[in-house]
Amino acid sequence: MRSKLSFGFLIASATGLVVSAMLPLLAGASAAGPAYLAEVSFTAKAQHGHLAKLSVTTGATIPRHPDAFIRSNPVVGFAWVDVGTSKAFVATIHPAIGRDSRQNPNGWHAHTVTLATGATAPNEFCLASIDSSPNAGIQVHGKTMRVNVRARVLPFAASAVDTAVGFTLQQDSACTSGLAVRIST
Repeated sequence: MRSKLSFGFLIASATGLVVSAMLPLLAGASAAGPAYLAEVSFTAKAQHGHLAKLSVTTGATIPRHPDAFIRSNPVVGFAWVDVGTSKAFVATIHPAIGRDSRQNPNGWHAHTVTLATGATAPNEFCLASIDSSPNAGIQVHGKTMRVNVRARVLPFAASAVDTAVGFTLQQDSACTSGLAVRIST
């Protein structure tokens, strides 16, 4: 019994170290971007067990349609991240690389993704995989984006969200996928 407790303690301690090492990276963004990508506050809540409600409020009005910054980057978005699993739910827009969503191919739409380490600075993480393209209700009202999504399509429980960030995807040959996440400030 004691060895199981010790092993469990080691696993919990290691997980805590990984989370504590990753949180500053997510909080201390490396690249300037438009104020609408600078997260001011966020929420992630379950409602009635079947629905997740996510929101992010930023430093400026979030464009509903692509502006010059969005058109000049491969992917622009917001991510709600569970650092412990390296999973994220993202709301993205990416006219530069084309359509990949049936729900809203030219506007904001959702994906679930997995992140990995190994990106080249100023990028923070590699995009390891795009795991799904779930349907989601995405509303933009001024500086706030609200997302309603079925809880079962999230890669984690809404309560597991550690942070939300604005980001762009950039090419990075150090990443297996060739794409890295650059968090915006």
